[in-house]
Amino acid sequence: MAGCWTTPTAAGSSGSAPSSSPARCLPSPPSAPRPTQAAKRRKPPDMASITATPPTALRVLSLVGTAHFMSHLYYQALPPLFVLMVADLKVSYTALGLIMTVYHVATASVATPVGFLVDRIGARRILVGGLLIQAVAMIAAGAFNSYWALMGLFAVSGLAFAVYHPANYAIISGSVRESWLGRAFSIHAFTGNLGNALTPILVLAIAAIWSWQMVFFIIGGIGVVIALLVIQQGDNLRDETERRRSAEKQARGNGEAPSPAAAGAGTTLAKDLALLMSGPVLFCFLFYVISNIGIGGLRTYGVAGIVELHGTPLTLAGSALTGYMLGASLGLLAGGFLADRFGTHVITAILGLGASAVLVALIGTVSLPALVIVAMLAFSGFTRGMVQATRDLIVLSITPKGSTGKVFAFVYNGSMIGGALIPFIYGWFMDNGHPAAVFWIAGGSMIAALLTFIGVKGAAGRSPAIRET
Repeated sequence: MAGCWTTPTAAGSSGSAPSSSPARCLPSPPSAPRPTQAAKRRKPPDMASITATPPTALRVLSLVGTAHFMSHLYYQALPPLFVLMVADLKVSYTALGLIMTVYHVATASVATPVGFLVDRIGARRILVGGLLIQAVAMIAAGAFNSYWALMGLFAVSGLAFAVYHPANYAIISGSVRESWLGRAFSIHAFTGNLGNALTPILVLAIAAIWSWQMVFFIIGGIGVVIALLVIQQGDNLRDETERRRSAEKQARGNGEAPSPAAAGAGTTLAKDLALLMSGPVLFCFLFYVISNIGIGGLRTYGVAGIVELHGTPLTLAGSALTGYMLGASLGLLAGGFLADRFGTHVITAILGLGASAVLVALIGTVSLPALVIVAMLAFSGFTRGMVQATRDLIVLSITPKGSTGKVFAFVYNGSMIGGALIPFIYGWFMDNGHPAAVFWIAGGSMIAALLTFIGVKGAAGRSPAIRET
């Protein structure tokens, strides 16, 4: 379904600047590569330095990708150390788990306001601030051998974690040309997955050589270096706020008054809240909630479910989960090319989420050998992963100009809510002797997520709040 509304247009294939045209569309995919409707409406570009050519795009992705990797490193660093910290701090596993609960609550409580701040003052300063705050919090965590100090420092770290998705997506959409966006989003997601995969190996190796306190010293120090690198290379990072300011400066230099679009006129708190409560944005929010219930449920309870349901040895069950995560990472990279080729076409979601749901549900239904389970989960991860770049493009496509930070922050909060529900949903079934439900719920969540994907496509064509923004 095609629909157009006011959004920033990205630069054309020449890598030149975006025009002042306000249109963004959800076109049906072309049979062969050709300009989108938004590209056809562009005026000749006049700010060639704003939107990145491929080499500059790679520098941008290296910077925001490294920041994204660090955010997942900080996020995942604590749980692998639980076994060491229980004895050292003389606390229970439940108490240490509460630190992560506080982390999630802190992130969720400020994510949307941070998104508004990104749109107001620009993403680059917000990103640097988040990197520095988390790095300092990690260094301090290594300095205090106290449970309550860790609780407070991880709360601060959780607040800083809220900056990455609104800031990174604002920078990517403002710095990378339109024809690269699918691949850019997939690379960004891949760096986060890489952080998840490498963190247990890295932190346990450091702890084995030195101590768990040294883990936080080292990763915090790395974070300070990354923050300084982002500051030094900051001129490569442009977002919509930077565009607006450049347009205003150019207009003043020419003795002209900035246009309402360039000046960001017409944005009020009431309109911003109406945008977040609009049909397309709420469907995207639901997609994040529901899909994370499925993905996170498999990550958290998949190994236990395989062991109890199929009698699979623990090592092979763990290999199945590793295969799922590796498959998802490869699917992310492949999905970036699909997104750039086919746009936000629903067929990508049908094939990806549909296949993943069927494979996962079969594991909960049919008695299978261990190696078959490993292969099925790996392929399920691949098909699920290839949808993620398309998901990011559809969120961007329903986002009006100047609202990238707040919209991505709001919808990503759905993941936090979905993650908070996982223990209550899956834990009840596992505690009551129904391990098959782990895979049925995960598969059903993927089908429900597919329905929300279809829903946002329809709602985008009917939402005057977005088209008129």
